[in-house]
Amino acid sequence: MKKIILFGDSILAGFKDGMPTDIIIDSLAQRFPNIEILNHSVPGATTQEGLDFLDLRVTPPYDLVVLGLGTNDASVNLGISAGRYAKNLEELVELIGKDKTILMGPSYTNWKVATDQAWPRTLQFELVAKECARKNELPFLDLAYVLNKHPYPNELLQKDGIHLNEAGNKILIDNLAELIKLKLQ
Repeated sequence: MKKIILFGDSILAGFKDGMPTDIIIDSLAQRFPNIEILNHSVPGATTQEGLDFLDLRVTPPYDLVVLGLGTNDASVNLGISAGRYAKNLEELVELIGKDKTILMGPSYTNWKVATDQAWPRTLQFELVAKECARKNELPFLDLAYVLNKHPYPNELLQKDGIHLNEAGNKILIDNLAELIKLKLQ
């Protein structure tokens, strides 16, 4: 049986009401019933924690890893530079394997509610992730872009202005499922 590991932050963990949920893996499991899907995401994680936790969270054998870190990296309060984010992403992709990675960029956030999330930083980190995907020829989910295409993107978020609500998670899951399907063909 094929195995997919989701490795990201609270966005990929399906965070709701302050807790991770199974919404992402349950929805993906319905679409891919013959694939084992594990969610080893760490709420609050940056790419630095991703590197620190990689050996504990992403253990072979696996066929595919969805790498979804960046929203916390882009936080003004954490102070990670875009250059450090780029270096960390490159290292994570190399350690996981280019042929086994789907990359997901940082999420759209409502910076008026979540004041440590500034849209210029989100855009900068989104571009870094996009470049990492291009350079490494990875399938890429530009989550901030996809969510921002919605006429009212703030309606896709929970009250905290960061985490996705049911409608936002549906968009994430639909887009991620398409990339998984293409990658496994």
